[in-house]
Amino acid sequence: KLDDQMTLLQNCWSELLVFDHIYRQIQHGKEGSILLVTGQEVELTTVAAQAGSLLHSLVLRAQELVLQLHALQLDRQEFVCLKFLILFSLDVKFLNNHSLVKEAQEKANAALLDYTLCHYPHCGDKFQQLLLCLVEVRALSMQAK
Repeated sequence: KLDDQMTLLQNCWSELLVFDHIYRQIQHGKEGSILLVTGQEVELTTVAAQAGSLLHSLVLRAQELVLQLHALQLDRQEFVCLKFLILFSLDVKFLNNHSLVKEAQEKANAALLDYTLCHYPHCGDKFQQLLLCLVEVRALSMQAK
């Protein structure tokens, strides 16, 4: 239903934006700068010099998460599954079809688990580590609001 779609998006829009930013930095691959959605590259030293302390703190926390996800070798498939998990949050109240959201979340969880076990068998805890990163994405988005 359209109502549920809007409710889900309203609940997680900032988390999705933060996670897109994080993934863009992983793809960008330059440690001393950030790549904006516009394609503009900004040096971290410039952010430190010109931004307020709150923005600078957010950027540093985001960069830590970038490094963590880079170390976990986050790939495109995992990124998409994690975005689904952000979108289909069971924390959302007032859904008309809560069971459909729960089913979608279970499928995304299962797909991510299967994928990580199949493609990264040497990293047995990768699935759990990726889910823990979502907690930091949520914390960053809450602080950014």
